[in-house]
Amino acid sequence: MNFVRALIAGAIALSWLGSAQALEMSKTGDKVDAAVISSFDGVNPHQNIEFLVRFKMKDGWHIFAQNPGEIGMPTQIEWQLPRGYELLEESWSQDESFENEGIIQRGYGDTAYYKTTVRPHPEILRQAPIGLKVKWLACREECVPGHAFFEMNFPLAQQDLAPTPQWTAELAAAQRWFFPESRQPVYWGAVLVLAFLGGLILNFMPCILPILTIKAITLAQSSHDRRKNRAEALFYTLGVVASFLIAATILLLLRLNGEYVGWGFQLQSPAFVGLMIVIFVVIALMLLDVVTFSNPLANAAGRMSFRNHLISSFMTGFFAVLIASPCTAPFMGIAIGYTLTAPVFVYYPVFLSLGLGYALPFALIHLYPRPIHKILPKPGKWMNVLKKIFAVPVILTCLWLGWVLYAQVAGIKTEASETLNWQPYSQAAVERHLQNKEPVFIDFTAKWCLTCVINKKGALQSDEFERLVRKNKINLFTADWTNNDEAVAAALARYGRNSIPLYVYYDGKSDDYLLLPQLLTPQILNDYLQ
Repeated sequence: MNFVRALIAGAIALSWLGSAQALEMSKTGDKVDAAVISSFDGVNPHQNIEFLVRFKMKDGWHIFAQNPGEIGMPTQIEWQLPRGYELLEESWSQDESFENEGIIQRGYGDTAYYKTTVRPHPEILRQAPIGLKVKWLACREECVPGHAFFEMNFPLAQQDLAPTPQWTAELAAAQRWFFPESRQPVYWGAVLVLAFLGGLILNFMPCILPILTIKAITLAQSSHDRRKNRAEALFYTLGVVASFLIAATILLLLRLNGEYVGWGFQLQSPAFVGLMIVIFVVIALMLLDVVTFSNPLANAAGRMSFRNHLISSFMTGFFAVLIASPCTAPFMGIAIGYTLTAPVFVYYPVFLSLGLGYALPFALIHLYPRPIHKILPKPGKWMNVLKKIFAVPVILTCLWLGWVLYAQVAGIKTEASETLNWQPYSQAAVERHLQNKEPVFIDFTAKWCLTCVINKKGALQSDEFERLVRKNKINLFTADWTNNDEAVAAALARYGRNSIPLYVYYDGKSDDYLLLPQLLTPQILNDYLQ
């Protein structure tokens, strides 16, 4: 059996390997590439540091899992830690089966990840040298041993450290290998359905009130021209889809550049929030007839002909997505979170499904306007009254965005309750409570997230939630994403999400956690936290 002889020869060679000569963060070979990535670029004595080791196999070669099967050599990870440092949990990505000459083996044939956590010692010197020795046996028709040695010198840091952009991106990429069901095509179809439903439900979220105002006036003034209505429905849908795909492209480019952003990322920019305030102020003034234009959306969209209904419909759809960005509907978080690790040919269809779901209700109204016309009176003086009534939610939106802008510029953090002890999110603090087997509840929120604000007022400030927190002695943390924060972004990625709201609960009995629904009520909190 040629393969067995090759395997034995490779194993003997592997056993004679000593320390590697090169000191490097990555090693490229003709069969296996290996690299190590750390969560921080320094060491805080009170903050655990995480590591990922990535293996990339080439041209049909594979390495072995910890349980290699009938025959094989497990891939070895050996740490050289400073005195007092402790290696915590270790995990490997999902392996697969290989068969060669009737022999069943377990290993990795494409990409593999090893993940671990290191707990520093409270008393460390100015630098923390950490060494990592990796050994593997790569097999195809023959077996060849390989190795790599990594030496890292981390400077001492006293402040809480934020994950590096490289770590954030690598952690997101690793998720699909630790959870292989996310790579199955059947799951993609389910995600596309969830994205479509999320986009559909987004129409009924509170942040859509301003666009409902504009659409209601437009529909009241519309004609019964079926051809024109079909064209407007098409261009409205194209505007929505274009806006979603542009946002998806910007997200993708920023991530490729090492940034970590998610749904609603543009509202983390004070400049964008200021621009939105200007647009809504102009719309409110027009609805109140302080400034007179025949189409309230025209000025908001820029230099646009009032007579060009198709461009108007397109821009209405385009701006409808921007206006919806403060909200995340049910199912949206799962769908958008899936795009963290999805390939491009799946990434864009998710956003396309979101756009089609979001555009569907207004497109149907354009296609079948008669039921709406039966409800609304014919255009007349009542339109002036209706415009002033509709100006109220637009003015409220201006005030809310002004509050968001002030909080961003002044650096004001979100507070969920005045009666409960909410702490600013810190990974180190959360880990300390979990090590002590204490319950933890994390609220990922932002001032620009309307869904978050509603959940805060209706559920997180309720008497029922306060009762549950005090009864179960739950430690509360607020992860504020009002401004861009790499630590919060990395924490979201750790839970497979890139949008808010997100609510995470650890019961203190194990390391397992629960993700609560995006829309909260006191009863839902009772069901999950009881």
